[in-house]
Amino acid sequence: MSLSLRVICLSLSGCAMLLAQIGGAQSAPSKGFTVTLLQGEGVVNPLPRPPATHVSLRVADTKGQPIRNAVTVVELPEAGASAAFADGSTVKVLLTNDKGEAAADLKSNEVPGKYHAKVTVNYLGQSSMIRLNQENAFPYGAPTAVNSRHAHKHGFFSKKTVLFVAAAAVAATVAVVASHRGQAPGDNSGGITITPGNGTVGEGH
Repeated sequence: MSLSLRVICLSLSGCAMLLAQIGGAQSAPSKGFTVTLLQGEGVVNPLPRPPATHVSLRVADTKGQPIRNAVTVVELPEAGASAAFADGSTVKVLLTNDKGEAAADLKSNEVPGKYHAKVTVNYLGQSSMIRLNQENAFPYGAPTAVNSRHAHKHGFFSKKTVLFVAAAAVAATVAVVASHRGQAPGDNSGGITITPGNGTVGEGH
C-alpha cells in the first residue's frame, strides 16, 4: 500500500469513526485514558510456518471504565520481519466495543527477526501510542535454509565412501596378517579372498 493511499485510508476511517464517537458519547470524556495490551505482546512466531496470532487491547478511562468507539490504528512494518492482517494489508483501523476492546488476527511472514507494530488509539481529540513487540524465529536447534545447505555440503561421508574405506582397511589388515605368516598379500592359498570395492570378506573357493 503506497503512502498516499495509506493516508487516505486512515483519514476516511478516522473521520467515520470520529462521527461514531460523537454520536455514541453520552457524556464528556475524562482527561486521559489507558491502553492495555491483552494478547499478542512478546509473542515468538515459530518458523518456517507460523500460525496466526490473535492481538487484542483494552481502552479505559482514568476510572477504569471501558471506552467505546475509540479509534485504534495498527500499523505493521512493510519490509523485513513483519506480519499482515487477514486481508493481506499491513494497516488496520478498528473500533473498541462496549467492553473497550479491539482485536484482530495477524499472520507473520517467514522472515526471521524482531519487529514492532505501532498501535495508535484516538478518542475525542485525545491520542496515545504504544508498540506491540513480536519476533519471528526458528525453534532452537531447528535447521534453517542456510544451515541445511551447509550440512548438505559439509555433512557426513557418503555410503560409497564409507564402504571404500572399510574395504581398504580390511585389505590392509589381511596384508599384515599374511606378512606375519610368511605369505604374500596376493596369494589366496590361505583360504581368504577379498572382493575389492565393496568391503566384503568371504571364504576362498
